[in-house]
Amino acid sequence: MGEIVPRDVALAWWQEQIERESYAGSPEDLPDAAAQRYLRENGLLALTPGGWGWVVLGPAHSDADSALRQNYWRLVRTVLRGYAPAVIDRISAVRLFMGEASTPALLHVTHASNASERKLEVVPGLSIAIRPLPRTEDQLGGEEMEVDGVALTVLPPARVLLSLTVTDIRNHRDLVLTWLQSLVLSQPQLDEAYERDPRPVLLARMGHLAEGVGNRRLAEQVSRVVNAHQRNRPSRTITGVGRDLVIPYYIAAQPSLREPWLDRFRAKLARAAEVGARVVREIDVDLTPAPRATVLRQARTAKAEDTYHSTTIEGYRITREHVRAVLAGAPLDSPDRAEMERLMAVKGYSQAFERTLQFVTDAPDLVRLSEAMVLDLFVELWGPSVDAQIMTTAELRGWRQAPVYIRGSSYVPPAPAKVPQMMGVWADTMNRMEVDGVTRAAVAHWAFVHVHPFMDGNGRLSRLLMNLILCSARLPWTIIRAEERREYFDALEQADLREDYAPFSRFIATRVSRALEVDHDPASAQRISAGS
Repeated sequence: MGEIVPRDVALAWWQEQIERESYAGSPEDLPDAAAQRYLRENGLLALTPGGWGWVVLGPAHSDADSALRQNYWRLVRTVLRGYAPAVIDRISAVRLFMGEASTPALLHVTHASNASERKLEVVPGLSIAIRPLPRTEDQLGGEEMEVDGVALTVLPPARVLLSLTVTDIRNHRDLVLTWLQSLVLSQPQLDEAYERDPRPVLLARMGHLAEGVGNRRLAEQVSRVVNAHQRNRPSRTITGVGRDLVIPYYIAAQPSLREPWLDRFRAKLARAAEVGARVVREIDVDLTPAPRATVLRQARTAKAEDTYHSTTIEGYRITREHVRAVLAGAPLDSPDRAEMERLMAVKGYSQAFERTLQFVTDAPDLVRLSEAMVLDLFVELWGPSVDAQIMTTAELRGWRQAPVYIRGSSYVPPAPAKVPQMMGVWADTMNRMEVDGVTRAAVAHWAFVHVHPFMDGNGRLSRLLMNLILCSARLPWTIIRAEERREYFDALEQADLREDYAPFSRFIATRVSRALEVDHDPASAQRISAGS
């Protein structure tokens, strides 16, 4: 028999991982050093910094950084198994309880395997902090939870309640408060958690916060535990609630919807509106409404350019000649499927654009958003693709029914089962939001792509809905240009992952200001329309 060469060992190992759908693991699972070298040199294997984990690469995932990010939760599972017994805890557990599967900058893990304390890097900017259990005689007692299809072990909620530091609460205030707002525990669970980790000041702090967000049951449970073990219950002065830890009005004033993730989404919308309104005031956007006829005329003037930019942003390779031909009603036919997809995308956007203006025209005053309106625009956007048999009619039936991932982003949109309720809250909140038109448009835009209610077309629809709100407020149709794509996506990412809404609010407000300047300068409008 011939000698087995590293190439054969490497490819056999790689093929086995693909067939088993084992896309990530620990160093113990790797083939010998020579086979590893072959895999790395041929773009079939990527190691984490420090080599504590690996992911397989292939034609669909050839970029090492991207593959490591996409397999983040599989790598977390590898860490939990390597340090077993180990659990995800502190603020990282709260995120998972709230159904947030996006990769956090720092994940907290506690283990009881040894005294090791480390910080493992997945990729630059994404780390896992591992610390040993303070009391070796204690038991972790984690619970299994599925995150993005991966089974992970998480500290139970009652014990997480006693693991949150002041820094956790201060840095992730709205997350913690919306979790507490609808948290339901049994008294025995809370009693047991306290007996394991008796921390009266910390637990009293959580009780004061629970009371402040309207969870009276949890607040009373906490009081019973603290009073049973302490002669004097720690006061708000000692716990810092109301002084260092302030509960915002937009959370305290709204009763819980009894779905933690839905309360969380509603709080995000309120916070985004608060920040957005401040940004609009700082930039001093001219909010003077123009006559409806003027707004509609300006929008039609912007149509060709907006169609070009909004479609190009999504990766379609089109030219302004394509756009002009489609808008002029030229016959659309090509034996090239990719060419037809591009042409139908342009035609669909044109139809959705016209439907958007019709909503503005038909409304007696401010347009009220609705789920039916969104679904209507979705059908307009993709109708030509269905007619051309590029898509099926089944793909136009309602909200998405499968998970979706955003290329190049660490943000993971909510599970499909949550989309209908979130879109209901989205429309209702937008309609009741008492802010200026620019802020409302920016929040609606970000929140729509945050939910990602469809498998495709979310970006284009979010820009149409943004302009629907702007035109309804008698402000100009605003174009986001293809060359601004990176800044635009980065601002959305800041809002999605860090809850920093200022960059996106500023991005939209400055583009509205630019549209106002163009509207007042016909020469500028001509230059933009010419593509200069």
